[in-house]
Amino acid sequence: MANLTRHESRQAAFQILFALEKDPQNNNIDRLYDIVLEGKDFDDYLPRLVNGILGNKIDLDAQISEHLAAGWAIARINKADLVILRLAIYELSQQLVPYKVAIDEALILAKTFADEDDRKFVNGVLKNFAPKVEATDTKD
Repeated sequence: MANLTRHESRQAAFQILFALEKDPQNNNIDRLYDIVLEGKDFDDYLPRLVNGILGNKIDLDAQISEHLAAGWAIARINKADLVILRLAIYELSQQLVPYKVAIDEALILAKTFADEDDRKFVNGVLKNFAPKVEATDTKD
């Protein structure tokens, strides 16, 4: 059986992390893997995402907080959007994927698991993480 694609790994990571976010007392992560994956094989990318995000949640939330509009706080963000933002920012901070891939995948997750307003919100926050392009002087 083939391993999950990176896209499928992100979707599975979202589902596992969302379940943990909805029920923080749930400590049976192996059971969540079983439920989400339904026996599918996966490589190390899925646990790398899940464990990396769980281990860096405070830092990821701080980065998100820095880029929220005035009057917004982490507690105000719905759980689906928060998990999607954490996933994208984790992939960016660990340089696992290029910026465009992280944004595109986050927007696909928002379209799949949320609604149009959520997709716009996620896009608005993530545009603040765009790589800074240095201006180059083309004069000789």
